[in-house]
Amino acid sequence: MQQEADLTAGHGVLRATGLVCITAPTLDELDATVASIEQAARQSSCETRRLVGQQAQAFAAAALPLCRRV
Repeated sequence: MQQEADLTAGHGVLRATGLVCITAPTLDELDATVASIEQAARQSSCETRRLVGQQAQAFAAAALPLCRRV
């Protein structure tokens, strides 16, 4: 809904890729932190994807092809 309102108001669609690496001393803290970040991303109209064990591939796809569409 917010995206539609923004587009109607004349704002364009921006596609950007960012990587967030989360570490925590316990699994419970890790789960809580991930949930918090996912909630904040949704509130900001951002999409998140978990890449467990795929950090190297995600970095290569998102960061290395600078100035290219992913």
